[in-house]
Parts: sequence; structure tokens; C-alpha cells
Amino acid sequence: MKGKWSKAASIALASIIAASLAACGKTEQPGNASPNTNPDSSPSNNASPDPTESADKTISLNWLTYQYGPVDEDAPIKKFVEDKFNVKLNIWYMDVTQKEQLLGTKLASGEIPDFMTVYSGADLQKFYDQGIITSYTDEELNQYMPNYKKLVDSYDPKIWDYVKYNGQYIGIPSINSDGVFSLATAWRQDWLEKVGITKTPETLEEYKEALMKFRQEDPNGSGKKDTYGMSKSGMTNVYGAYGVYPEFWTIRDGQIVWSGILPETKQALETLSEWKKEDLINPEWVIGENTGGYWAISHDFVNGKIGVSSHGSYYHWSPADPESNFLGGDNTKMLDEVTKGEGKIAYGKPPVGPDGKFGNITPGLVGSTYMAFGKDAADPDKKHRIMQMWDTIYGDFDTFVKVKYGDKGTHYDNGPDGHTIVMREGFKTNEEQAKIGGHITFSPFAQPEFSKQLQDPKRVGANDQYFKFEGAGYENAVKSPLPSESKYQKNLIKLQQDTFTAIINGEKPLDAFDKFVEEWKKSGGEQLTKEANEWYQSLK
Repeated sequence: MKGKWSKAASIALASIIAASLAACGKTEQPGNASPNTNPDSSPSNNASPDPTESADKTISLNWLTYQYGPVDEDAPIKKFVEDKFNVKLNIWYMDVTQKEQLLGTKLASGEIPDFMTVYSGADLQKFYDQGIITSYTDEELNQYMPNYKKLVDSYDPKIWDYVKYNGQYIGIPSINSDGVFSLATAWRQDWLEKVGITKTPETLEEYKEALMKFRQEDPNGSGKKDTYGMSKSGMTNVYGAYGVYPEFWTIRDGQIVWSGILPETKQALETLSEWKKEDLINPEWVIGENTGGYWAISHDFVNGKIGVSSHGSYYHWSPADPESNFLGGDNTKMLDEVTKGEGKIAYGKPPVGPDGKFGNITPGLVGSTYMAFGKDAADPDKKHRIMQMWDTIYGDFDTFVKVKYGDKGTHYDNGPDGHTIVMREGFKTNEEQAKIGGHITFSPFAQPEFSKQLQDPKRVGANDQYFKFEGAGYENAVKSPLPSESKYQKNLIKLQQDTFTAIINGEKPLDAFDKFVEEWKKSGGEQLTKEANEWYQSLK
């Protein structure tokens, strides 16, 4: 961060996946089935040390975690948290898809939450520099969040350095224990079968062949030419086939370079522009595959407009397991509902390109989501109460399950496999769970040890089979926000996205890429590259 370089790495930089991997932190996004609630199976039941000097004082807190709907004033989980921790909660609701605008309006009027989710390291640094958030010390961490510190340390104690700024911590980091998994490459199996393709495409040539058939051979049976091969998320696989993800830093010849300016990116753009010209890509690809509601759903895929997708995170595509009453990840489940069981998913690998390269985004261990204390939480009573709340929720299994899912027999039941939670009718959607104060309201991060111990082993095996490929992941090489990032990065990303969109859509020639590279360098890219390499050298 700004100031003295840390010896460790941090915070994913790519803003294009900030929303899609916001989840990745991993920010919790449960579907129909989730971990069992047997407290005897918990790896930890350690409550945070009781409050001392202010235990009898009721603390009022403004709380912002971007849950997927308003929380009822008398929500049972909200009341549980208030009673357990002696707090009075004002839970803000903001549509996460409009978070920049809505939060900006609040901050401009002087309203600042006491505890808030922050979706990028750049924003974390910016909010601290602007005096919006406050910091905490090593002493406070050890005294008030010992369980959470132990959890993070068990994965990598250097993670704490990633949120350290001039000697103090400015955010609570998340652990992305799922960071070894790539994005899904999900095909409409029923479409493949209908157009005569008997195996999932493995090469870029086979990928294109499938897209052409999806466009020409009416795989949805509508009698109209209303289907396309792919949309926005499928482009990650095309870039990967040339060995890049264009909004990550990467290492070439011992130096950090921005992938978006490499020759391989130009090659990928040439392929994408050709495919777009051949009408294989949804003309509305720029707006993405989600048309509203839960961000991770590819409506284009489930509604029969495209035949391959990598939208969302891998677990949004998890296969169903009828034996355990698991209906699948959000996209799997919705496809089944929309098609009345007719739609099927085939799980493929990212396609291999002309030089044998393949892959897509693999997030890595460090989460891209953070929690931060608002400036009013500089008051020790307020800050320490929040820290104790967090430490208890993430250190005590029963409390974690209670604040995420509610009450057994009222809001959920255990599945027949004994490992999962099945939400009852009226509490199945993220919006319904938010209404009672559940879902991510008080547990916006995953607790990987609880999940690891309690998930269905068969689902673990399926994830390894369908989403984990040796040598197939592209991870951001720079894991700390750079000193000049807040000054340059947003404009550089816009410059890149605008240029690439124009090239893909045929509005600019491929040679516009060369002009973009020069402009990128002059507009702050050279400075960021210098800082990225200084950071990289500091690790050695």
C-alpha cells in the first residue's frame, strides 16, 4: 500500500472481475444446500473473549454488507445478534449492482457506516486516505479477534500484511479457500447433442465449430435464428487460449507486465473480432449475461440465448446431487427450473489455443473482499465491540450457522445426507434469507474450516473434477494495491475496455491496439508498471 512497501502480496487488482469475484473472497453465496449444523462436528467453538470495560453498554451500529434485500426491522437473526452482543443495529440496504452510486451519495452527505464491505484493495486504500475508514493495531487484533487471526494464519499469516498501511491494519482480509478452482466452462449439453457434437470442445477450433452450429442450427427449437454461441464471459476462455487474462499483471522474463498490452492479447482480440463478425457472439455482449437479480446468474445461458458460459464463480455451476437433495449451483438450479428438466450442462475445460495454452481466471488464496471500520468506529468501545462480534461469528460454529441460516425447523432442515442444510419454503432465495437477517448480512465471508469439515465429500470430488485443472489458471501476479493505482487504474481500465470493445465490434481496426498500448503507457501505465516491479522486487 501507499507508504513503505510490505514484504508480502495482496489484493487482486482487476476491476473487471471485482463484481463477479466479489463473491470470491470468498463472499458467501449459498444456494439450496449448505453445510450441516451439527455442533459436535465443528472444528472450533471458540467464542471471542467477553467484552470488558464496556460490556453493559449498548452500542449503536450502522451496518453495511450489501445483503440481497432489505432486512426486516424485527428480523429474528437481527434480534439474535442485538441480544447476544448488546448492540442496536441500523442495517443499510444498497443494491450491490449500484453500490458506487448509492454509497457515494451517502458518503457525500456525511453518512458513513460503522462496519462495511469493501470490494477492492484500491477502494480500501482510497477510503482510508479520504478519512472514511479507520485502522486497528496489532494489539487490538490479538486481543479482540484472536480466533479470526488464528484462522487466517492457518492459511498464510502474510495475508495480514496485505491490509497493513503505514504500520496499522485498515481492513479485515478474507480467505479464498476456493482460489484453486478456475471459472466454469459450462456447455448446454442438450444443445451439443442436438447439433451432433458428441464431446465437449477441447480446442479453440472445436470451440468455434460449436458456436457456429449453435448460431445456425436452432438448438433451442424455437424455429427462429435467435441463438448465439457465447457472450461476454466466454471471452475469458479465448484470452486464455492465447495465454493471457488482459486485466491481470503477469510475469514475463522476470518482470511484471500488464497482460492487456501484450501481443498475445492482440491475437485474442483478432479472434474475437472475427467471431463477432461471423455473428457467433451475442450482439448485446457488452452488457453481460445477467439481466438483473442475483449477479451470478447467466440469464442468457439458462434462457436459451447462448450455449456456453463462464459467468459467476465455479460453485454457481455445481452439479446437482439428488441423493443429498442438493439442487445444484444457482445456474444449474435455474436452468432446471426454466427448462423443466430439459436443459442439461456439460462441463468442459478451457479450450487449448494454437500454441498449446489454455485457462481462465483462478482467483488465488487471497480474497478480493474486505471489511472496514468507518471513521466513527475509531471510538474504542464501538470498534472493539464489532471486532468481538466478528471474532465470535467466525470462531464459534453455532453462532456462524445461526446468523447465516437461522433456526433449524423454522428456516431450514438438514438434508438426507446429514451434511447439508436445505432452506425451507419462504427462505430459499437470497432475498428471502436477507429478510430474516441471514445469508451475508452478518457473515459476508466464507468460514472455510467450517465448510471444509461439513460439506458433502461427493461435492468436493465433483468440484475437483469439473473446475480444477492443472496449469489452467491465470492469477494476478500483483496482490497489493499500488501507490498510484487510485490515480490511474480506473481510467486505464476504461481506456482498455473501450478500445477492446470497439475492436471486437468492428468499430475500430485491429491496429488500434498498437495506439492503445502507447496511450496506456503515457496515461499512467508506465508508472504503475514501475511500482509493480518495485513491489515485486521487495518480495525477494
